[in-house]
Amino acid sequence: MDWLRWFGRWGERDQAKVRLQKLQEDYAAHGDRVIRLSARTDLARKSAGSTQRAFAFVESAFAAATQEYARINDLFDGLQAGLAKGRVGDFGAVDRAIKGLGPKLDELERQLGTWEAKWQQTPREIDEAERTLAALRVLVEQAVAAVGAPLPLSDRLASMEAHLERCRKVLAEGNPVEAGHLVGDLQLALEKVGNDTSTYVSGASAITAAEQEIAQLRERLAAAGERPEAAAALDAAAGYIPGLRPALAAGKLEQFQADLLQLQKNLGVVRGALR
Repeated sequence: MDWLRWFGRWGERDQAKVRLQKLQEDYAAHGDRVIRLSARTDLARKSAGSTQRAFAFVESAFAAATQEYARINDLFDGLQAGLAKGRVGDFGAVDRAIKGLGPKLDELERQLGTWEAKWQQTPREIDEAERTLAALRVLVEQAVAAVGAPLPLSDRLASMEAHLERCRKVLAEGNPVEAGHLVGDLQLALEKVGNDTSTYVSGASAITAAEQEIAQLRERLAAAGERPEAAAALDAAAGYIPGLRPALAAGKLEQFQADLLQLQKNLGVVRGALR
């Protein structure tokens, strides 16, 4: 019956069939990519664990691409059914749909790449944070020894260790994106504690240096004879020493800095008198 439906329209029929074949070839060219991306999505889906929110972007891109792929197949069925009845369907709509399929597959591949990269990157970031935390603990212990008293930093270290365990737990639940955000927060906290540790260490060093200089100046002052103003300034400077370490240990850094500044001003008076 095909010849009867196309009677007198053989050229139109042949042209339609050629165009259909070309569209089918263009469509088939996406087939391997759809299969490959579907396999990658399925593998990633299995690793998504109990937390699916971070995988939503991949799922959305997957649905958009595969639904469009299936819709184009239905459009082909409609074209072929129409040709079988002697009608030429909307080849332009199929052509536009095939051209639009590529960007949807590109988006799926981009979302998959982001997800897969997170699965590789986040565990490395967690391990690096763990190494930084271990090194920081050593520095804090050194700071505690230098100050000669427990420091607020110890509690913050314990909090960061708990945060690190939370990062690992979230990653194990299948959410590398959220785990990555948590690691980012931890990295900021590590940097802050590192800076504060340096402040405590330098503060302890400043106290030790002041103690040593006071002892040296006291010897020089004794050898120089009667210098009442210098002696009073040296006693005033020495009077700040007992309160410096407690202030530093308590984290009262403003008070510590202010007292240390006054101590140095008094030592400046003594130095000036001994020139």
